[in-house]
Amino acid sequence: MSGFPRRPSRSPGSVKELRGLSALEAWARKVTTGYKDVKITDLSSSFKNGLAFCAVICYHRPDLIDFDSLSKENVYYNNKLAFTVAEQHLGVPALLDAEDFLNPDLEPDRASIATYLSTLYERFNGKNRTNGTTNGATNIQPTPIIASNH
Repeated sequence: MSGFPRRPSRSPGSVKELRGLSALEAWARKVTTGYKDVKITDLSSSFKNGLAFCAVICYHRPDLIDFDSLSKENVYYNNKLAFTVAEQHLGVPALLDAEDFLNPDLEPDRASIATYLSTLYERFNGKNRTNGTTNGATNIQPTPIIASNH
């Protein structure tokens, strides 16, 4: 997760940049804000119905997913759509399996979701190490994720 902002030196009352999983969760929350039935509160259950994955992709590439046609009840379809679109159109390997999200008694694995999200983050916000070009098909520039010390 080297693409995430570094923590600056802190002075009393200053604003700090988030790192690691907190930064990843904040980034996901930021890019999915306003999408129907998507509310990122964690890196597990918030992604169970697949809409959050679809929203992350749609935020950067709205041409790939018709988000308004999706329903939170279609858990398998939403997850399968996100993983397939990311793999076929963005070159992001399907590290997760849509079937794993179907059991209502199990929460999705936080580490697996974090790994997959970090791959999406790097795809959209990272730099290609060989030629310096942006990996994602978007002109969105990476911005630090900032939280106040309240």
